[in-house]
Amino acid sequence: MAASPARGRRAVDVALFLLVFFGGWQVTALVVGASYVVPGPFEVAVRAVQLVAAVDFWRSIASSLARIFAGFAIGMAAGAALAVAMHVAPPLRAVLSPFVKVLRTTPLVCFVLVLLLWVGNAVIPTLVVALMVLPVSWTHAIEGFDAAAAAYADLVRVFRIPRLRALRSIYLPSLSGELLAAAEVGLGLAWKSGVTAEVLALPPFAIGTGVYRAKLALEAPDLFVWTGAIVLLSLALEAALRACATRWRTARAAGGEGEPDEARPRR
Repeated sequence: MAASPARGRRAVDVALFLLVFFGGWQVTALVVGASYVVPGPFEVAVRAVQLVAAVDFWRSIASSLARIFAGFAIGMAAGAALAVAMHVAPPLRAVLSPFVKVLRTTPLVCFVLVLLLWVGNAVIPTLVVALMVLPVSWTHAIEGFDAAAAAYADLVRVFRIPRLRALRSIYLPSLSGELLAAAEVGLGLAWKSGVTAEVLALPPFAIGTGVYRAKLALEAPDLFVWTGAIVLLSLALEAALRACATRWRTARAAGGEGEPDEARPRR
């Protein structure tokens, strides 16, 4: 019974937001009076129908998703592998940590301009996304290792658990939650950096390329449609990842997987 009023209030809030958003948009378009600067909602809706009906629109979205997901997967895997290597061989941490910090602080445009000299345009967004996600994955993974080491160092020492066995049965399970948090942060970063890299590199069939061409031709309705597609895709991907994360955490809590095997009480 309590869910119905809450759902009703949520519907009212959404309706008010849409009214203010589209009403303000329409008023702004009328005040400006130039569709190449601020097109009206109806004009953008008509152009959206035309673009959605085109094969190249969906091909661009599919190509961008493939590039960004590939870079996201590479960055997550590379960051986690680097953290594992630093944990197994501690001297590597002192040597490689500065390089990861340099990656984290270097502006995205610098990566794109340098990569333009080395590789093809179609590969640049994937590499840029990987370079942007890697420090996020590494930071969460190394923090997970540090927390696990602080919690289970005495356990490993007292029971003389071999290093590889401790890594497999204690540290890596403790790392899964941190990697999931890194994925939640890194996905939004991957999407933003990937589209930005496409705008700068202009690979064939890409969302960023569509944005740049719309801006170059002063096609404001096209620019609004591409921007709307970016926002909707980003929200959908984040919602999907959040749902998967919630389901995983619920299943883990229900299954009692919060502790490593060695730390669980024996029955």
